[in-house]
Amino acid sequence: MQEHILYQSESVEVGLFVLSPSESRFVEMGFVKDPIIVFPKNSIWIQHAGSQPFVADTTVVNFYNQGQNYHRFAINPNGDYCHWFRIADDLLAEVVNREQHHFDRENMPCSPAIFYRHLGILNQINQSCTTDQLSIDAEVLAVCADLFSSVASQQNSTKLTTTKHRQLVSCVKETLQHELGVNISLRVLARRHNTSPHHLCRVFKAVTGMGLNHYRTQQRLRALMLEIQNPDTGLVDLAFDHGFSSHAHMSAQFKRYFGLTPSACRQKFSHN
Repeated sequence: MQEHILYQSESVEVGLFVLSPSESRFVEMGFVKDPIIVFPKNSIWIQHAGSQPFVADTTVVNFYNQGQNYHRFAINPNGDYCHWFRIADDLLAEVVNREQHHFDRENMPCSPAIFYRHLGILNQINQSCTTDQLSIDAEVLAVCADLFSSVASQQNSTKLTTTKHRQLVSCVKETLQHELGVNISLRVLARRHNTSPHHLCRVFKAVTGMGLNHYRTQQRLRALMLEIQNPDTGLVDLAFDHGFSSHAHMSAQFKRYFGLTPSACRQKFSHN
């Protein structure tokens, strides 16, 4: 059996779980200590205590509440292989739109977009040289919120465009601008503005039309473009000064948004 926490912050945890059918634990009753959202990678039968079994595969997302007992039955010869997200208790109730941090279902469909995005989170965790908590935390919460949005009750959109919310977003923008090169965590950012991480992410996107990390990346890249015009500043130094994990990371993001690399942009400016 393998069980590893791949990423951990005050707001979220991301883990890996692998269990072969040849191991004795495979046929034993499973137990989940904390509520988790599970993305299966192999097909497997799952039966929660007191419920009918269902097939868990890559087309669904599974939910386990605190203290959940369950059994597993093999389909894929490699057994149980999945990644899981755990959201801090004080945030989970907001994400699932319930008064308590409790899932009201055992599973739900996982759209291609959600599946792709959760792989992107895993890739970011695996590939990052430095942990960017704001980026990972915000994306985990956003993916989970989008997962539940298709079944959540319709909310009054005017609640997200009040003066109070616009003021909050403006203050957050100011904070991010002052610390553009710092990998501030989502939890710290929310705490500074006396709100919850989930509420901050939700309101920020409602007001600006983009997520926190998307906004910060755009701001970093636009500041970078202005400084690229100075040929005496090294691109590697600029990358780290603006919060990117490497020159390659900066270049990839820059080309994605502007259609050319920083060096090409500098060359273009030098000939204008």
